[in-house]
Amino acid sequence: MTTISRRRRLQRADIIARIVHHIVNAIVVVLMGAFMAWVLVNWVTGCGETWITYTGERIEGECVLMPWRD
Repeated sequence: MTTISRRRRLQRADIIARIVHHIVNAIVVVLMGAFMAWVLVNWVTGCGETWITYTGERIEGECVLMPWRD
């Protein structure tokens, strides 16, 4: 009798551990996706780049969500 309830407790703990593992994996995937999207947006907007026009004027690229660069 005690082995059955112990086995159920272990199975329940294993299920909870798997659920937590999947939730953590999902959070990591979402954060990595958001980081890659941020990098892509800043690359497309020309963050950190400078262009010189034919009149000699310098145009700097825009940085998105980078308060230390504004």
